[in-house]
Amino acid sequence: MQASFITFWGWATVVFWSVLLVPSIVMMVRKRLSRCVAQTEAPETWPLISVIVPAKDEAETIEVTLNSLLATDYPRLEIIAVNDRSTDETGAIMERVAAKVAAQEQISMQVLQIEELPSDWLGKSHAMHQGAKIAKGDLLLFTDGDIVFDPQAITNATQIFLHKQLDHLCLIPQLARGGIIESAFVTYFGFLLAAGTYLWLVPSRWQHVYIGVGAFNLIRTSVYNRIGGFETIRLDVIDDIKLGKLVKQHQFKQDFYLGIKELKVRWQPSAWGVITGVEKNAFASLNYSLKRLTAVTSLYVLLFFIPFVMPFLFPIAQTAGFVVALFLLHLSYATLGSLFRSGIRITPFLLYASLALTFAFWRSAWITLKNGGVKWRDTVYPLDVLKKHLY
Repeated sequence: MQASFITFWGWATVVFWSVLLVPSIVMMVRKRLSRCVAQTEAPETWPLISVIVPAKDEAETIEVTLNSLLATDYPRLEIIAVNDRSTDETGAIMERVAAKVAAQEQISMQVLQIEELPSDWLGKSHAMHQGAKIAKGDLLLFTDGDIVFDPQAITNATQIFLHKQLDHLCLIPQLARGGIIESAFVTYFGFLLAAGTYLWLVPSRWQHVYIGVGAFNLIRTSVYNRIGGFETIRLDVIDDIKLGKLVKQHQFKQDFYLGIKELKVRWQPSAWGVITGVEKNAFASLNYSLKRLTAVTSLYVLLFFIPFVMPFLFPIAQTAGFVVALFLLHLSYATLGSLFRSGIRITPFLLYASLALTFAFWRSAWITLKNGGVKWRDTVYPLDVLKKHLY
């Protein structure tokens, strides 16, 4: 292998990661919601917000989520808790919490019980669709049944939403810490988000750059109806991201903020749980395409994995670019670890986290192809149907 080619490869790797990572991470550092909201003024009137909380078999977390919503300081809130065919106590817990809300003036709450799932819908999308149908709010907030809201979360987000005259706003939550390996794996998802979504272009009108976050998707009700809502993406597994895609491709105004102070979620209970937790979404994010997965894996090997190896094989004069790339990668990972409250302690685990998540993507593909579809929450969705209805 010629020395000039090795040198070019190394510095090309630096340019590649600089373009993908640096603007996004700078944007994430600047766009912390608690910091940015201080630069705006509260509106004279607050719109009614309908918070739609779908849950299936989430008895362990749903009460904490609903109680955190009830503790909000937002003045006009409607909570719609949707029990999607749960076989545990989720529905009963929702009803119990709703019974406590009757006496509150600023908050109303109702529970929607779903007993059957139509054959042409995914369960969660159907639950959110049904919740949106009965919502009365000017804004809709779609969230998950395991999110813990700070009392100021909705107020801060809505103040930014109105100040910037947005149509769709996402908050990226703090992923609550477990062990160091789990934290390293979870932080690597933040790394993939920064590298793969061109976050600095999300506020632009460019239709091919968009974002959606299941923990916090705030959207104008009029916009939601105009784009067809979840009915348009009723069989798309990554419903949160595709909602964001719908918004941008209909040329509405979208933005995101880092809601580290405002939202918390313990995404998975262990390091292995992080790997199994992407079983549904990982292969779906590549449109169930082995060609795409192979291409992404090849890029990973050439531009991420090999820089760890090359300095041990060739003189430093030839591999200086790879060394700089490694420094940039670890600095970016450490910054994200600090932002997401995992700490810089996870920095040495970057390579191991990347290998684990690459394995998780291939595991997702293997399981999906072996099963002939996606199995999620006791429901099987055939692969040919999912491919046909990709948005």
